[in-house]
Amino acid sequence: HPFLNKKIPIYVANFILMDYGTGAIFGCPAHDQRDLEFAKKYNLEIIPVVSPNKSKSVIINDQAYIDNGYIINSDFLNDLNIEDAKKNIIKKIEEKKIGNSKTIYRLKDWGISRQRYWGCPIPIMYREDGKLILVPEKDLPIELPKDIDFSKPGNPLENHPTWKYTKCPETGMKAIRETDTLDTFVDSSWYFLRFCSPNENVKPFNIDEANYWMPVDQYIGGVEHAILHLLYSRFFTLALQDEFKLKVSEPFENLFTQGMVCHPTFKTEKGKWVFPKEVIEKDGSYFLDNKEKVLKGDSQAMSKSKKNIVDPDDIIKIYGADAVRWFILSDSPPDRDIQWSDNGIQGAFKYIQKIWRVCEKIKVYKKEKEETNNNFLIKTNILIKEITECVEKFQINVAVAKLYIFLNNLNEEVDRKILDESDIINTYKKYLIIISAFTPFIANECWEKITKENNLSSQEWPKIENTHIKKDNFDIVIQINGKKRAIINAINNE
Repeated sequence: HPFLNKKIPIYVANFILMDYGTGAIFGCPAHDQRDLEFAKKYNLEIIPVVSPNKSKSVIINDQAYIDNGYIINSDFLNDLNIEDAKKNIIKKIEEKKIGNSKTIYRLKDWGISRQRYWGCPIPIMYREDGKLILVPEKDLPIELPKDIDFSKPGNPLENHPTWKYTKCPETGMKAIRETDTLDTFVDSSWYFLRFCSPNENVKPFNIDEANYWMPVDQYIGGVEHAILHLLYSRFFTLALQDEFKLKVSEPFENLFTQGMVCHPTFKTEKGKWVFPKEVIEKDGSYFLDNKEKVLKGDSQAMSKSKKNIVDPDDIIKIYGADAVRWFILSDSPPDRDIQWSDNGIQGAFKYIQKIWRVCEKIKVYKKEKEETNNNFLIKTNILIKEITECVEKFQINVAVAKLYIFLNNLNEEVDRKILDESDIINTYKKYLIIISAFTPFIANECWEKITKENNLSSQEWPKIENTHIKKDNFDIVIQINGKKRAIINAINNE
C-alpha cells in the first residue's frame, strides 16, 4: 500500500476486461456490489471508507454503499467529500513520485466526414507542397457552390470544375479544398444554442443569451436519437462549457420519446412491396387493379422502403388537418406506436364536425328556462384542471378522451337552454382555447364566429375559478367481493 505499511492481495479475475481502461482495477468491496460479492466469496476484509455522515461508520451486509458521502477510515482523507478526496490522493501520489494522474477516455472515434454536397465544408486545404493548412478564421464560412451537378456519380464537390481549387492565403501556393463535408449530426448537435440568438450575425450564438435561455425545458424526439444525436448534443455542450463559459452542462432538462405511426404492409406473391392505396379488398383477400393477388403483412412503422405509408396530403384533402391531428393524438399514449385506421380518422372527422355544429347553436343561443346548473360550471373548471395536468404529464390521449365527453355535455346544456347566455359563451370560449392546442383550425374558425375577433392565439390558458370547483353531488361506487354492484349519487354537505 503506498501510504500504509500493509500488503494488498492481487487477484486474476475473468470479469475484468483487458480492452477496457488499463485492464486492472482496484477492489473496493464496501462500495461496489460486484467487489463485495467477490470479497465475501474469498473471505477478504471489507472496510467501509465512505459514509453519508462525517465520522460515522457504515455497516455493510449484503448491499454495498454506493451513494455519495464523506471519507472515513482513511487517515488524512477523513471527512473530505469524494471529489476532494480524489484530488487530494492524486496530489499525494504525484508528490511521492509513485504515479501520475491520467484521464482514460471511453469514447469511440466519430467519423464526421461525408462525401456529399449538403453539409458544412471542412475548413482544410491541401497545399501543393503536401502540407495541410487550416483555413484562416477571417475566411470563414466557406460557402458551397450554387452551380452544382448531381447527375454524375460520386462526390458532387469533388467533381466540381472550379470550387475545390484555391490558393494558400499565407504563401499564395496552389491548394485544393477538402471536398468532404461534415456529417449533418454536427449541425444538429448545437442548433438549440442558435435558437437563443436568432439575430446574431457575427458569431454562431451569443453566450450571454445562451446562458439566459438554456437549458431546453423539454426535448421531444424519437428514441433512435438516444445513442447518436442526443449523445453528440451533450458532447458539444460540455465542450462549449469548457471553451466558451457556457453555464449549462446538460442541454436538455426533460426528454420525451414519441411512438411511431404504423400500418399493415402489402406485397405481391413475388415479394414486391405495394402502397396500401393500390390494394383492393374483396371477401377477405387483397388484389391489385390487374387482379394480381396481394399478401397482407404485419403492421409496422411506416417506411418508404416497405411502402406502408399513407400520404397525409391525400387524407388532409378529404378530412382536414385537424381531423388528422385529433386521430393521431387520440389513438394511444404518445410514447407508444399508433395503428393508422381509416375508421379512426373518420371518427375524428365526426368530432370536428360536432365542434362546428355546437358553434352554430351557440351563435343563436337564448336561455328559455328559469333554472340553474352550477354543476356544469363545476365540470368546466374540472376540465381545465384535468386537461392542464394531462398536457403537463404528456397524457394527451387521456386529455382527448375528456374533451370528447365535455363536448357532449356542452351540447346537452345548449339544448336544455337553462344556463345564462354569458355562461354558455364563456364556457365555449374556454373550451376553444383548450382545443386550439389540439385542433387549431376549427378552434380559430369557431372563435371568430363567436367573438368576431381573430385573436385566439393570443389568449391566456383558462384559469380555474375557485367558486365553481366544488361538486354539489358525487358518486360512490359500491363493490362486493371486488365487483362493482351499484353507484350511489350523494349530496356533498361539506
